[in-house]
Amino acid sequence: MSALIPEDSAPETPVPRPPKRTRRWFLRSLLGLGTLAAAGKGVDYLLPRTICRPGEWHGPRTDHFDGMYFHNVAEPAPSADYGSAPILRWLKDRLHRGEYPKIERNAHTPQLSERVTARHWEVTMVNHSTMLVRLEDYTILTDPVWSDYTSPIQGIGPRRTRPPGIAWENLPHIDICLLSHDHYDHFDADTLRLLEQRDHPLFILPLGLRSLLEYHTGSNVRVAEKDWWERVQLPRLTVHLTPARHWSKRYRTAETANRSLWCGFYLVGHSGVRLYFAGDSARTRWFTRIRERLGAPDVALLPIGAYKPDWIRAHHTGPADAVDALLELRAEQGIACHFGTWQLANDGYEETLADLKKALNRRGVPLQRFIAPDNGQTLSNLVPASDTRV
Repeated sequence: MSALIPEDSAPETPVPRPPKRTRRWFLRSLLGLGTLAAAGKGVDYLLPRTICRPGEWHGPRTDHFDGMYFHNVAEPAPSADYGSAPILRWLKDRLHRGEYPKIERNAHTPQLSERVTARHWEVTMVNHSTMLVRLEDYTILTDPVWSDYTSPIQGIGPRRTRPPGIAWENLPHIDICLLSHDHYDHFDADTLRLLEQRDHPLFILPLGLRSLLEYHTGSNVRVAEKDWWERVQLPRLTVHLTPARHWSKRYRTAETANRSLWCGFYLVGHSGVRLYFAGDSARTRWFTRIRERLGAPDVALLPIGAYKPDWIRAHHTGPADAVDALLELRAEQGIACHFGTWQLANDGYEETLADLKKALNRRGVPLQRFIAPDNGQTLSNLVPASDTRV
């Protein structure tokens, strides 16, 4: 006799299970995300220890070093507290980017004197912050970059828009190389390696950069590593390292930032000629203090590019800031740099020149006192300064 099923009972409804295809897709997605996360961690571990490694310094604490990281000395905001920008604001600002035209051939050819001696200076614009300086019979190179991209990997990052003002094969023998900080548009490992192999110059640089330079060029490199206000004494020439308002970083993580110092350079020749190279800096009181401590320079190389939108001026001088710096330094002649070859912010090429002209007119400064040279253009106190472009 079979069991009877009560009328108020119903067969148990089976619990639905996702199709096997859905489960496989979910597991594969989890595996893919895990792989990406592991790869990201691996990249974050590997790059800061290899091609994106920072400098390193160990020493006593100072007013701009806390024992591990360097920092700017507190000062009143130069003109405004620009702060920083979130990524969405940065993307919005990119919609208003100016034009940086690409040219295949420079309009100027370097006009290098056979020899530059007492009381004379000569400066040739190579590109961006790379300037060939000749002073007291020394040939000096600032922040040399001959690569096409300002990046740890060629083919990625800001791309060159015009050739160097001096081809590498035409570059004269370099006695001294000044390195202001570790950013890729100032510290180009490929160029520095070639320069060391070719000329074995004396590299003068701020605290923490020696370890980075030796990593890329070898331990036989000749280095003078100094702090702000310290100096390197050479025959017929003294090189002072001067404060700047900037930062250092070669990888995206905060732990790798500001491990090396940033600076400018103030050169004093035996004959008394003075040349100041600001490196990279925001608007700062240091310009006045440099003049008070070391004197008014005969010529000042001042950055004018990468200043739009306004928040980027927390670390850079635009044309108006550079004109103020020229006047605070009381420099006899200004030469603009940090513009013209790589577009690192939203300011356009012609826009930068127009803003410089406006700033000079507004402050009543003659145009020929602050020149924005083309790549390949040579300026000297042996030849009256002139510039038809501004």
